[in-house]
Amino acid sequence: MRRKKSLKGTALGLLAVLLIAGISTQAFSYPSGVAGRTLKPGSTNGCTCHSSSPNTAVLISVTGPASLAPGATGTYTLSVSRSSGTFSTGGIDIAVDNGTLGIGASTGIKILSGEVVHSAKFTGATTKTFTLTAPGTPGTITIYCTGAAGTNPPAWNNGANFTVNVVTGIKQIEGTAASYSLSQNFPNPFNPATNISFSIPKAGQVKITVYDVTGKVMNELVNENLSAGNYNTSWDASKYSSGVYFYKIQAGEFTEMKKMTLIK
Repeated sequence: MRRKKSLKGTALGLLAVLLIAGISTQAFSYPSGVAGRTLKPGSTNGCTCHSSSPNTAVLISVTGPASLAPGATGTYTLSVSRSSGTFSTGGIDIAVDNGTLGIGASTGIKILSGEVVHSAKFTGATTKTFTLTAPGTPGTITIYCTGAAGTNPPAWNNGANFTVNVVTGIKQIEGTAASYSLSQNFPNPFNPATNISFSIPKAGQVKITVYDVTGKVMNELVNENLSAGNYNTSWDASKYSSGVYFYKIQAGEFTEMKKMTLIK
């Protein structure tokens, strides 16, 4: 009789161990990251092995340049936190519909199936940087992000999609912009091309237009939604005759015009 009770107790103990192991396996099915869990078309949205629907207490966001030149690489930041509740474990998945992702200088993340995922579980509010290299042609890139943050198992949520414009003729220069500015073109006089630099302290629509002395529009050099920063663009006047021209920037409430001279 005692032997039967002992065997029964052993069996129950083994069952408890198996149940705990099963829960642990379910909670940490992907402790070193999993791809294909974002809102990118064709993906399985979210950490459905944790819960069937997203949790708005999990906050996921991406920041970084809103525009890149073809072939250029930008650095972006992903933040994972909670507005309420406990954050004891979590992870991420970042995907794009164009371009190439990289992990930059951050640790704890890796590339898996072309996406950025965690290489080890996060244990609290986390900020990670990653890189995006634009394709060689103009267009748009959508960055998709999903993160998990919570207890065992962690809840998950999607971050807002982040759009990057790939634009020609514009190059972003390192450094921060303290104010709006439009620099004098260089060289000036020029033949046949010249460079124009400008700065914007906050993201927004930027338009730079070239006019002749009569006010006729010759070229629209920039008409893009740009992130804050310093930029350079150029004007190739090969098909225009010698003379005085003007270029004007419109960015938010800032407007400025300068004169340049083409001598052939």
